[in-house]
Amino acid sequence: MSNEVNTLQRVLLQISSVLEPMERELNSSRAIQTFAELGITLNSGQVSSLASPMQALVASSKAVLQKAGDLAQAIEDEDIGKIVSVSAELISQIITAIQKIDQLQTAVQGIGSIPGSVSSHFAERLFNYLLVRTLDAANGVNELLELLGILERERNNAGSTDPSNPEFTISTFHFNMLGNWLQSPVSAFQTQYNWGTNNLDAASLLKQLERLLLNLKAPVFFDDSSPTPILEAVIFQLRPRTDLNPNGLSLSIRQNLSPGKIEFAADDLKVILDLQATLPFGAELVIQPPAKFTFETTSPSDTVSGSLSLSVTADRTQASTPYLLIGDPDGSRLEVGKFGVSFGGRIQGSSGQSTTDLTVGGEIGAGKLSISFTDGDGFLTDILSGIQLNSDFGMAFGYNSNDGLFFVGSSALEIQLPLHLDLGPVEVSALTFSVGIENSKFPTAISSDIKASLGPLAAVIENIGLEIDFALVDNRSGNAGPVDIRLGFKPPNGVGLSLDVGIVKGGGYLYFDFDKEEYAGALELVFSGIVTVKAIGLITTRMPDGSDGFSLLIIVSAEFGTPFQLGFGFTLNAVGGLLGLNRTMELEVIAAGVRTGSINSVMFPDNIIENAPRIISDLRQFFPPAQDVFLIGPMAKLGWGTPTLVSASLGIIVEIPPGNIAILGVLKVALPDEDAALIIIQVSFIGALEVDKQRLWFYASLYDSRVIFITLDGDMGLLIAWGNEANFVLSVGGFHPSFKPPPLPFPNPNRIAISILNESFARIRVEGYFAVTSNTVQFGANVEVYFGLSAFNISGHVGFDALFQFSPFYFIITISASFDVKVFGIGLFSVRMRGELEGTSPWHIEGEGSISVLFWDIDVPFSHTWGEDENTTLPAIDIMPLITAEFEKLDNWTAEVPASNQLLVSLRKIESGDALILHPVGVLRVNQRAIPLDLDLDKLGNQKPKDAKRLTVEVIDTSLAKVADTKEQFATAQYKNLSDANKLSAPAYEKQNAGIELSVSNQQLKSPAAVKRVVRYEQNIIDNNFISLLVRFVAISAEFFNHFLGRNAASKSVLSANYKTQKAPIDQKIVVKEAGYVVASTMNNSPHNEQAFFASHAQAQDFLRTQVSKSPELQDSLHVIPSAEAVSLQEAA
Repeated sequence: MSNEVNTLQRVLLQISSVLEPMERELNSSRAIQTFAELGITLNSGQVSSLASPMQALVASSKAVLQKAGDLAQAIEDEDIGKIVSVSAELISQIITAIQKIDQLQTAVQGIGSIPGSVSSHFAERLFNYLLVRTLDAANGVNELLELLGILERERNNAGSTDPSNPEFTISTFHFNMLGNWLQSPVSAFQTQYNWGTNNLDAASLLKQLERLLLNLKAPVFFDDSSPTPILEAVIFQLRPRTDLNPNGLSLSIRQNLSPGKIEFAADDLKVILDLQATLPFGAELVIQPPAKFTFETTSPSDTVSGSLSLSVTADRTQASTPYLLIGDPDGSRLEVGKFGVSFGGRIQGSSGQSTTDLTVGGEIGAGKLSISFTDGDGFLTDILSGIQLNSDFGMAFGYNSNDGLFFVGSSALEIQLPLHLDLGPVEVSALTFSVGIENSKFPTAISSDIKASLGPLAAVIENIGLEIDFALVDNRSGNAGPVDIRLGFKPPNGVGLSLDVGIVKGGGYLYFDFDKEEYAGALELVFSGIVTVKAIGLITTRMPDGSDGFSLLIIVSAEFGTPFQLGFGFTLNAVGGLLGLNRTMELEVIAAGVRTGSINSVMFPDNIIENAPRIISDLRQFFPPAQDVFLIGPMAKLGWGTPTLVSASLGIIVEIPPGNIAILGVLKVALPDEDAALIIIQVSFIGALEVDKQRLWFYASLYDSRVIFITLDGDMGLLIAWGNEANFVLSVGGFHPSFKPPPLPFPNPNRIAISILNESFARIRVEGYFAVTSNTVQFGANVEVYFGLSAFNISGHVGFDALFQFSPFYFIITISASFDVKVFGIGLFSVRMRGELEGTSPWHIEGEGSISVLFWDIDVPFSHTWGEDENTTLPAIDIMPLITAEFEKLDNWTAEVPASNQLLVSLRKIESGDALILHPVGVLRVNQRAIPLDLDLDKLGNQKPKDAKRLTVEVIDTSLAKVADTKEQFATAQYKNLSDANKLSAPAYEKQNAGIELSVSNQQLKSPAAVKRVVRYEQNIIDNNFISLLVRFVAISAEFFNHFLGRNAASKSVLSANYKTQKAPIDQKIVVKEAGYVVASTMNNSPHNEQAFFASHAQAQDFLRTQVSKSPELQDSLHVIPSAEAVSLQEAA
């Protein structure tokens, strides 16, 4: 047997070490000072009265220490019998010592001069005092607990020199804070230091950090002499940022840092600092609530991109003895060969500011669970003698500033250990341990996977076992002291069935999630190879808002072993359908699934039993529950050729309401044969008509495709939107690098790419794109080449990005090329060129080339113009006939009733012919979509206007008056000359004036909101003797009238004041206005004047042009910005 200490023995020895100082602290010469350090002032007589319980406690502590020594000796002698007996005796002595502490507290409470609030906590103070002293032996542990708020040390009588009333510290442990830090570090940080507010307690935070780092022997200095506290640590400086709202922190670098790696190793411990970025002097890591990290540099030209990581690892994977966590070294035990912690982050950005996401994590590797039956009772020992089960495991976990707490490989901390324990027809295939965090609770579960075979039927029960919930309590009211433990049965997560009776083969899977009230199932049956029936179902009995409800999703398909011939080589390979009750479809999530391949979970999925968890997870995201929404979708799989060379899976899903339609599909081409294909082309796609969002779009992704060894990939997308968010975008392979696309319902398309070579020593890749928007035509390409190894390699690239306009014809192409030779990562030789080519009247090229040899650089700028200045402008066009024709169209004239007319009467409908009939309170509306009004027109399409520059509609010589302007969406680039920057950044469509609304001049029908009337009624009384009494014109008092009015039909009308008061009980309202634009100063973004506010970007540009034409000196002093970015006129004044 090894003399290594097992878990129980280690715990007993540690408890003994806590009680070790008891004899010294409570002897007669020091007892007064010890009580004073606990905040209890006693005289010598009072201490004498406590002599008996103190001596009993000291004697008990000595007995504990004696037994601890005996246990250590027994371990050294490898005497198993003595180890067991002494361990039992040591447990008994520890319990006795705890009882003696309680007896001492009772004696202290009997001293009348001590306040009850102090004496009643004597035992807790004494234990905490001893525990803190014990933890002091490990540098930094108490300081770390203080930093986290788990340990609170309250210092009293600071600086006192009176021996009878000395300085003392009351230590209190808040173990519930541990759960808070594990569950949500940001929330715990907020509780401890007011993080996320403008009252950040930075002084306390930095002071605690200084104490921790000083105990770890780190050279730090806390300076609180200035209004802003600062923590200096060699080349780093940490300070609060009170200029941020809410307050944040800033970690600045006081020295230039270059990329590199530093390693430190000692015995099992290894520390690695890896910096893959250049950090200039003065760079600041700014931390803002709740967990936003950015890098700021002093110079806007500095670019900080790369990564930083710090890892500390203890590794015994190559040693003979791993780290023992629980159990006996030669018996049942849990051990790990490696564990460590890491801190790191990625930095991305430019122009003096970079975004950062930080990750703090841990890793456990080479873990082993060993279960031995040699220590069991006689029955188990006889049957299972010599059997020992071993299972290996590993896991990693951490906290990311963007994603929060995460566990690698699982949504919770979960360890699954393969067992493969055969018990006749039953096999226990896996044992799973899981731990969750809920506030101060730690729900834990131990479960197993069980397989059973009964003839042709096989079954698998997943995760059935025992639930153990641990909860931390402050007042020691739990059934285990500070911990409350609850046990319960854990129902299975799933049940799988398999059937093989010859004619019918297949299986099924049932999934249960009792917490989410969700049930899912999958079925796949093959009938003699003729037809394969597949079904997937998902039922939820709780709606997303937590209310009771019901939602159902079913996908059923039948795949034919021998496809049906349809003629001309086409075949019908499969049919299917989708049905959803109280389910909606998340089209943007489905579009993302087109790129990732998750769409195959919908379109005739393969191996649904094996892949059931993934398929169910995808369906849960694609079709979430939604009240009163219905889905229906037929599906079919078509093929061409025998065997099938081309296959297409198609599905049409209709969502009611609102009537949205989606077309999903997967196209696959395999030549000459699917089993030995030289050419594989696979495209998944989705198209949608969204009635509620007034848009039509299509997205397709090329994946896992190749021509022999040349791989192909890339995406394309099309968006046509109308209504208030009108837009047009067509992209094959993405966009120009400087173009900011509008919000798209599908992922930003990846470049269309061909990888001719893709090996670690050789790469050749060609990429390209083409895009058309309402403002621009864009296309570009890039070729990358790489040959070599890490010691020596050659790389290069050639690329261009182009932007076009058509009248006058003009383009600008950005060209770049490079060639590099590197040896051991150091640049030996390089040639680079970057420039812009413009044309064609005339041609102009400008740029810079550079040659580098080792540490020497030669830069050569170039600029050249050639060719004739030809006029490529298209002929001008007359626009007055176009606008006249639009106003002469009868379809553009409508007679409408205002939506908020609040009419309490209905007028007889009149059959209308060609003439328009105007309602007495209605308006006459004329509207067109050809040319925007009240806007300076630079062009119409690609041609300049010939007979007019600006169109305005006025009303003259008529009984009608203008009420308002009508608005329509217009593509600005079709009517205005935009710079290249504006083409890439300006809104594609904007609302512009398109017509007017007219009404009868000064004769609109009006009535007061309230009319005073005397309410009288006729009273007719009929008694039992059939004698009637009629009283006419009975008046009702105002008090009764108002009382009865509160519940009558008029008060419940949507037109009543009572109804409006219920809908808007307060007078204050929040109004969301449409985004506008302001012509503002470039110095401070203050508006140019009160007339500088506009609804559209184009109107603001018109105003800016007018101001500059009047005062040319304003050319560089004004710009157009969104109104949200402008300061108010009052602030500017």
